[in-house]
Amino acid sequence: MLVATLLFLAGCDRGPAPLPPESIQIRINLLCSTCDDFLRCEVSDVVPETNSYRLYRLREKSFWAQIATIWDYLIQLFRQKTADVRPLTVYENEGERRRIVSSEAKARVDAAAGLILLPDSVIDMRNGQWRTLNGDLQGRCRALPRREGYAWVRAMLGRELPVERAP
Repeated sequence: MLVATLLFLAGCDRGPAPLPPESIQIRINLLCSTCDDFLRCEVSDVVPETNSYRLYRLREKSFWAQIATIWDYLIQLFRQKTADVRPLTVYENEGERRRIVSSEAKARVDAAAGLILLPDSVIDMRNGQWRTLNGDLQGRCRALPRREGYAWVRAMLGRELPVERAP
């Protein structure tokens, strides 16, 4: 009975497939509910010396959302997860001044379309293009290593990262 059910479910539509990993420049793990992902976006027509950019932090999910992720793992055989919604904090860096723009927003990651939908813009995961909601190109984004993202946030808050101790 179990084998018959599994065979039946395997024949069901698994939904849209995510883009192949080799075609994606910005990778977000949809099944990691405790991960923070940092995206640094720079406007195209700004002089690099001004050190002006926007930092998007896709934060870890709430406790109950993390529990719900267990279901996502269980159904991977039948329906692969291609979209997720994550809490979002938006920071801005203008020269030496850093500030929080928004801490109550949501980001929607669509791995099938290769897009990260933000409240104020859209990031193309394939090439890092950062577009307005109207589709106009405004700059480029890149994923920061988590440690670098955490260091940026802690520096803004006036706290340093813990020092790694050698074994």
